[in-house]
Amino acid sequence: MQFDELKTRAEGTPYHEALGVRVESIAADRVRLRIPFKDENSNPGRALHGGVSASAIDIGGALAAWTAVEERPGLEAATLDLTVNYLAAAIGEDIVANAEVLRRGKEIVYSEVDVRTDAGKRIAIGLVTYRVFDRAASPAAAQRQRITPSSDPARSGERIHGAGAFVMSPFISRLGLSVEHAHDGETTLTMPFRREHADASGAVHEGALAALIDTTGALASWSITGLDMRFKASTVGIHASYHAPAVKEAVVAHARTLRRNNEMFLNQVTVCGRTSGTVVATGSVTYRIVIGG
Repeated sequence: MQFDELKTRAEGTPYHEALGVRVESIAADRVRLRIPFKDENSNPGRALHGGVSASAIDIGGALAAWTAVEERPGLEAATLDLTVNYLAAAIGEDIVANAEVLRRGKEIVYSEVDVRTDAGKRIAIGLVTYRVFDRAASPAAAQRQRITPSSDPARSGERIHGAGAFVMSPFISRLGLSVEHAHDGETTLTMPFRREHADASGAVHEGALAALIDTTGALASWSITGLDMRFKASTVGIHASYHAPAVKEAVVAHARTLRRNNEMFLNQVTVCGRTSGTVVATGSVTYRIVIGG
């Protein structure tokens, strides 16, 4: 695929359009993209939501992988793994993501993505593992498939005070997240399917799923301490693995806090299709809440 076609496709993907993604440069194994600041991508106080940085990393890594892929029928392409470490906040600023392919294998492409402000302040850094598989070249692959359904128990529906307000920040509100359960280290959130959540194939975009994982893990942490906006809090890092596409389907995320160590909360998250019950993604969220004296 030609670079101009890649740029056009990337900027025209519904989820990317909603974020405001602009591809500033594209070359073999390298991509630079910008997400302009807008209130819809923010938390209160005009701080960029972590899900936007995670999305920039996913988009940049995937696009860098495609720079050396020849488009043809039968290709199956998707992010397998996304790791994000958050280093600083971007307050009312554009962010720029520079992606570079570290290694290109037969099917798997590994990319590193650096996210900064225009002034050069580093906001986040991430790794993207992307797979491009040619089903036509491996007919036997169709027989080697397994999808595991969700086994999460039903939640009681109990919610800590303020849980509904927690998902009303501009970016999360735009995603339409709703809280079904948030109590004692366990949280269940639902994200409806909307066109602006979708990738080019009509599946929920990996960036939107990363934002859902981040938010669900964060609220599980808050469900232990109680929501108190006087406390400083932020996501330290997330790790997401993608298992199956959720095509035109709402998704449900369930998080459990596996360990609290003073200010640090270690959370495990599972995302499933609302109707199918298929496990769509799993992840871990390291969250920090600084309890003020």
